[in-house]
Amino acid sequence: MSDFDQLEQAQLGLQYIEDAVVALLTRHPEGMPVVAVADRLGLSADLDPAHRTMIAAGILELLRANGRILWDDTARVYIDNPDRS
Repeated sequence: MSDFDQLEQAQLGLQYIEDAVVALLTRHPEGMPVVAVADRLGLSADLDPAHRTMIAAGILELLRANGRILWDDTARVYIDNPDRS
């Protein structure tokens, strides 16, 4: 497998996870904190407690930065962005 193939595989995997996060938030219009997203999608399984939300937090920040989801600072939850393209 070439480096390009591995890059493509990793990017496809990340896209699947991002799509799963957006779908989850779409089904929970009240929003979800990072811990709940990590738990619901199994992104915290078998990790040290200090790292349990690190994967989910990074993915959520990527999605927020590109506008696919929003952060509700008042409720302290991530929510679906109904205006996403």
